Amino acid sequence: MVRLDWRQRYALELWAVENLHQPSAEPPENWPAASRLRTNGVVPIFCGEYAPGLTGLYAIVNGLRLLVADASPLKPSDEQMLLEVGCTFMSGREALVPTRGLRADLLIRMAEAMAFSLSRRRGIWIRCERLETEVMRRAMMPLFERSVVAKRVVLILLGRGHYSVLRGYTRDSWLLFDATGREWLLRRGKRGNSRPLPILMLSR
Repeated sequence: MVRLDWRQRYALELWAVENLHQPSAEPPENWPAASRLRTNGVVPIFCGEYAPGLTGLYAIVNGLRLLVADASPLKPSDEQMLLEVGCTFMSGREALVPTRGLRADLLIRMAEAMAFSLSRRRGIWIRCERLETEVMRRAMMPLFERSVVAKRVVLILLGRGHYSVLRGYTRDSWLLFDATGREWLLRRGKRGNSRPLPILMLSR
C-alpha cells in the first residue's frame, strides 16, 4: 500500500466530501484501497449479542463516539447522557424491546435528538443526514468508501433489526464499530445474504 503524506490525504478528503453523492465520479488515481476512521483507543460500547432492539440506540451512541474520537473523545458522563436522551425519546413512542428491532424512521429521529443534545453539551455542531435507502443501495460501495475518507460516520442496517456503524474498508471487507462485537463484513457475501443498507450519516 502506498503511503500518502498529509497533503495527499487532505486532498482526498476534500474530493470525497465534494463527491459523496456523485457515484459516477471517477476517484483519483491515488484513491486508497483501504482506509479506516481513527479511534484513539476508543472501543464500541457493547449491548450484547441477543438484543437487536438495543443495537439501534447503541449504534447511535457508538457512531457519535467514533465521530469525535479523533478530536475530543466523549466522557462516560456524555455517553450516559446520550443513552438517557435516547431512552427518553422512545418513551411514549415505541418501547425499546431487546428482542425486537427498531424501525428506521424512529432510529433517525432518535439520532437527531441525541446529536442535538450532544452538540449543545459539547459546543460542537453535529449534522445528521438521512440517506435515501433505495437510491443509496445502488451506490453503496462508493458511498461507504467516500464517507470513510471524508471522515463521516454512516449508520447501517445489517438485517433483522441489527444496526451497526461503518468504520472503514478494505478491498474485500467493511470494518464495523459494532455494539455486538462484530468487526468485519464481507463486501460480497454469500448469495442470499442481505447487503448492509445505509440509513444515516453523521458529520461535524
